[in-house]
Amino acid sequence: MTQKFPISLKAFSFLVLLCLASCQSDPTREAINQQLKMYPETRVQDIYKSFCQDNLGPGHLIPNPEAAKAYLLEELQAFREDLENGRYDKPSMRCVSVGDAGNYVRVDLSVVLDGLVDEETLLAAFVRSANEGKTLSTDEWKEKWAAVAAVIRKDFPALADAEKDLAAIDSLMAEGHFILHHSRIFNETYHPHYRIVARDIFDKELKPRIND
Repeated sequence: MTQKFPISLKAFSFLVLLCLASCQSDPTREAINQQLKMYPETRVQDIYKSFCQDNLGPGHLIPNPEAAKAYLLEELQAFREDLENGRYDKPSMRCVSVGDAGNYVRVDLSVVLDGLVDEETLLAAFVRSANEGKTLSTDEWKEKWAAVAAVIRKDFPALADAEKDLAAIDSLMAEGHFILHHSRIFNETYHPHYRIVARDIFDKELKPRIND
């Protein structure tokens, strides 16, 4: 006895493809999930900062490398003293991709303290990333953030103060302020010390030196 299919093979194949497409991970949702896994105390402001860095890079040109070097040396010394005095530990992850495309990487300053990357190499990579890295226009970034914010509202409504923070960010962006700091709770919990480096520069010049 020949068994008959309730639907044609062509229709069945289409339904399988449709199911596979619907089951594919959304990169924005996955990036937010990953951030919450690495940093459970993340707030909306920290998600904004991650995606902003992914799309705008370090966020500003660096016309004076000497000033950037002085600031780096100052931060390295403060970081070193905090570690020596046991105020907090080095992070478990030295290098973290940002956003959902990973155009840029946060390189923790511990790579310098541990002698994996010298300060001049990290500084040069950071300056070139800030001055030459690929970024979106302001209007393109507004559109991107609107899409990210929609995912937060839909899939992460339980984030602490989510609606309040989203509204505050909307107001700041409307006034032309696009570069934000980490949230207070993020700074107090994770004590971030890093520099943003473009992915291509990181992969070629820094990654081979870092075992992470």
